[in-house]
Amino acid sequence: MLSIVPSETNVLMAADAGLKGHLKVQWPDQAARFWVWNWTSNDDSMTWKVRVPETGNYSLTLLTENCGQVLIDCKLPSPGPVKVELASKLGKLTYTIGYRKASATNLWMRNEVPGTLRLPAGESEITLRALEPAGHAFNLSLFSMELVKPAVSSALSVEGATLRASTKWMVNAKYGLMFTWTAASFPRTGPKKSYEEATRDFDVNAFADMVANTGAGFIVFATSWSTYYFPAPIKSWERVAPGHTTQRDLIAELADALTKRHIKLMLYYHAGRSEDNWWSGTHARSMDKDAYFKEWEEQIREIGLRYGEKLAGWWFDDGTTFYYTLQAPWKAMTEAAKAGFPGRVVGYNSWILPKATDLQDYACGEGDFPDRLTSENDAELPVGGSGIFLSGPQKGLQATMTLTNEGGDWGHIKQDADIPAPRYSSAQAIDYIRQATARKTVPVINLEVYQDGSASQQTIDEFKAIKAAIQVPVQ
Repeated sequence: MLSIVPSETNVLMAADAGLKGHLKVQWPDQAARFWVWNWTSNDDSMTWKVRVPETGNYSLTLLTENCGQVLIDCKLPSPGPVKVELASKLGKLTYTIGYRKASATNLWMRNEVPGTLRLPAGESEITLRALEPAGHAFNLSLFSMELVKPAVSSALSVEGATLRASTKWMVNAKYGLMFTWTAASFPRTGPKKSYEEATRDFDVNAFADMVANTGAGFIVFATSWSTYYFPAPIKSWERVAPGHTTQRDLIAELADALTKRHIKLMLYYHAGRSEDNWWSGTHARSMDKDAYFKEWEEQIREIGLRYGEKLAGWWFDDGTTFYYTLQAPWKAMTEAAKAGFPGRVVGYNSWILPKATDLQDYACGEGDFPDRLTSENDAELPVGGSGIFLSGPQKGLQATMTLTNEGGDWGHIKQDADIPAPRYSSAQAIDYIRQATARKTVPVINLEVYQDGSASQQTIDEFKAIKAAIQVPVQ
């Protein structure tokens, strides 16, 4: 039973509905939430039980994929639009879900259903089903349904515009880099050091010089991917995860060294805790969500206040698959993320799914060059445009794309292993970056680094060529 809050956007996850027919839940046991798929018949339906404090009218948005084989493969697409019905005790709406022609990792849509659905006070049900002619094949997936009062939706749009920061510096940079340097990182050979030791020994100036030689205008420094550590004495972090902070403030030193080289610093954050079972579906479904977000805001706010303008942005992972599914308090989160510097940019990663909220500045765009740079996206992100999505599932956000450079993982997490070779030649990477800059979308390229912060010579040589070709000095 979901209690509807009239003053908020209410998220009804497809996986939380009563499922009838042949519907299936993707990856049901994870803390991150996914979609219901195999919606192929009028006999398939989803029903949510809701509790509403007072009778009212609500706008509905469906997050759908009109396609075939989820996860990201579309071998059995629906042949065309699919008509669906949404029904409550007090009314019905019908809507036709269109077919989105896009790259394989960009198929999900936000469908704003015209009109409103009236919900009665007290406990009731909302049912979603297809209304297709007999024998008409289709194949849908549903991630969620959003319910919000029209006046609240308008107010949230105003709040989003008020909190929005300029992303022009990202566009002017042309490309940035991500470094997934965490407690899981290994050196080129031998066992890894403790996180405290690795942080203590990190050569900030050597790292900053290496970054400067790549031509990148900013970096995203990841500390909590696959682990939950932070390389600075953050009190609120230490309370939540004892022993997972450090005496040295590596972030402050990195910010200063990078600033001297005219490079901005952003931070990556991934939710998690030190307990072994924290990132499990059972824990995520039972935890005190208000307490969790209060802790989250305290940590992020403390970090923002500590670094002020030295911290240019945040890249928050699992925005749609985790925070969104917990009815995230987006305004409070984004305000915490901008504490100490209102111009700090914020993005909540939606992966292949639509944006989680308008209360952010840019779309993280996790994907690869070929997926994000296709002519099929011309209407949404045209060549010669502003870099802001004009339409589609990321409408209104600055376009970026985040991808791995080498053929391994995001971080160097294998012992006694070389960093793999770059996936693209210098010429290929240069061509892709030029295509991106033509649309003013900003590539954020993850470079795999060893525990001492050094990159492979192959990567260094690749970016020497990229810098020479892309970062042409202004005459």
